[in-house]
Amino acid sequence: MIEVDITVVGSLNMDIVAVVDHMPGAGETVKTASAQLYSGGKGANQAVAAARQGARVRMVGAVGGDAFGESICMQLVKSGVGIEGVFTKDAPSGVALITVERDGQNRIVVCEGANALLAPDDVERACGADPLPPGSAMLLQNEIPRATVVHAIRLAHRRGWRVVWNVAPVERIPAGLLTNRDIIAVNEKEASMLVGFEVIDDQSARKAAEQLLAIGPGLVIVTLGDLGSLALSPDFGVIRIPAFSVPVVDTTAAGDTFIGVFAADWDGVQSPELSLRKAAAAAALCVSRRGAQSSIPTREETETFLRQHA
Repeated sequence: MIEVDITVVGSLNMDIVAVVDHMPGAGETVKTASAQLYSGGKGANQAVAAARQGARVRMVGAVGGDAFGESICMQLVKSGVGIEGVFTKDAPSGVALITVERDGQNRIVVCEGANALLAPDDVERACGADPLPPGSAMLLQNEIPRATVVHAIRLAHRRGWRVVWNVAPVERIPAGLLTNRDIIAVNEKEASMLVGFEVIDDQSARKAAEQLLAIGPGLVIVTLGDLGSLALSPDFGVIRIPAFSVPVVDTTAAGDTFIGVFAADWDGVQSPELSLRKAAAAAALCVSRRGAQSSIPTREETETFLRQHA
């Protein structure tokens, strides 16, 4: 793996996680033994995943001036993520309410809080004074305002950085926004919403990737849960990566781990196959543990897992 400079522009949340025997139906109350607090948010999770793989990472986002915001920032620093671009807003920190079934599947409700106040000017302030080299990457998701996402992508292009955009939650991708150096990453549900048909297997994933590739990026990654992932690009063709078989405890942050590790490992030039396999290994380790950032593996753990499953 090469040393990589990564700017993550995205959300920071406090996750409140309850494990239940089954999800409650309408009007139903279910009990849980306890509720745990974990630092999370798609942006912060991806930043931590990249940093734990050895990349040099800075976070651009927003928290509230409350105990949750302080805890979120402390966890980022502990994971090696720079927080000079994290702004304190006059709003509560973001919160995610997560219920996890015994088989590891989850349901998430996100309260945006300060994330909704991250502005394009904040991105300029965070990235303007200390530009990164042209080989750098910017990771984005859609848990911050749309105008801020679009502005950040355009700023990245001005700086010569490649963009890795996790289009989640799903929003329409503007025509002409992306270049052939950029990457789109979606799971099967997000891909289905973007292309208008159900993505459930290799054939439908490839068809979806072809349609998304026509929007402008140079690489599209579709993750398929326990079926693994499929990537497509004009330069490298179709790359199919199977999932690793592990006991599933909690799927929270698995997709973020996959994307963060991939961004930290791929140089944008060589075939992404090995980086996708490393991302799959890290995601497998993530789902075998409980929590969001607390479940994200280090580079050493990921490489050990790969050697064991060679």
